[in-house]
Amino acid sequence: MAEGGQRQQGQQQGQQQGQQQSPAQRLARALQGIRQVQHMLELNSPQQTNAIAALRQAGDIVWAEIQRIQQQR
Repeated sequence: MAEGGQRQQGQQQGQQQGQQQSPAQRLARALQGIRQVQHMLELNSPQQTNAIAALRQAGDIVWAEIQRIQQQR
């Protein structure tokens, strides 16, 4: 299979997994990515204070939404 075909198959599998996940699970995965980028910036580019602060704020918002969803259960 060509590389493009493998990529497309991986995207389809990811979309199928996304459909099986709850909204809180999808948000948790997004939060993981946000925090990963935030930590990478803090380590490699600490002078990027505005970007770090924006990522921290975005992560906090996503975390609050996850908490809200879980309290509704």
